[in-house]
Amino acid sequence: MGKLRFTQIYLATLGLSAFAMLLNIELSNVAGIAALAIAVVILGLPHGALDFAVAKSLNYVTGVRTACSFLAIYTAVAGASIVFWIALPGTALSLFLGISIFHFAADWRTTMPLYARICLSAMLLCGPSIVNSAVVLTLFTALFVSSDVAAWIIQAMQMIFAAAFLGFLYFVIAAVASKNIKSGWQVTEWIALVTSSIVLTPLLHFALYFCVLHSPKHLFDVSQMLRVSLVKVIVISLPFVFLTLLFAWVLFETGASDALDTDLLRWIFIGLFGLTMSHMLLIHLWHRA
Repeated sequence: MGKLRFTQIYLATLGLSAFAMLLNIELSNVAGIAALAIAVVILGLPHGALDFAVAKSLNYVTGVRTACSFLAIYTAVAGASIVFWIALPGTALSLFLGISIFHFAADWRTTMPLYARICLSAMLLCGPSIVNSAVVLTLFTALFVSSDVAAWIIQAMQMIFAAAFLGFLYFVIAAVASKNIKSGWQVTEWIALVTSSIVLTPLLHFALYFCVLHSPKHLFDVSQMLRVSLVKVIVISLPFVFLTLLFAWVLFETGASDALDTDLLRWIFIGLFGLTMSHMLLIHLWHRA
């Protein structure tokens, strides 16, 4: 079965979410962002919390001294990234989107060539700018990005989506012509991701992909590498999840205002940016090893 079950769970969850939208079942802004925060904590954080185990497997951590060095560097990169975002939010957001495209493309590294993976990843990240550009603009400005810069980034996302769509269409046509598509589930996942990025609200689309598809796939990869069960991998991650929550609480307390929904959204994504920079650097080294 492998990762197929994660695709099936994602598709089922996506279907239920679409059905709820058809019935006009929607959460308020505060409830929706709170739900996103909970989902990221429960389903998203564990996949990054395994970075210490990944570092050990790469022999970056061989004892107490190297463990302290790794944690210090990892935390310093995350902290510096957060400061960078606060100082230059537009540049940081652009960098975050660009790096995320390459990082998420690794989800299909065993099933697609690099250009096709990047195209699919670019579409799932830039798709929300096609129909929900006004919502995306509101989200970006909540992250300290000015309206003008946010509008430019959205225009760039729309152009990237168009180019990625053409590139991925070429891949699909070539794969069909050479009878290289091995699974109907695979094709369904592609269609679902692109459709979700355009049709669903941006936060719901991101939460479903990041928490229900990307994170479980990464957990599975790490469990295979460590040769332990998926359950044990999750247990290993728990101490680091708690440390991350403590770090997030400190950030929230030092930068919070009276607008709970804006604060939650802001520190979820800026915190993710900081942790993601450390995480992506390590995972890039792992995939190259």
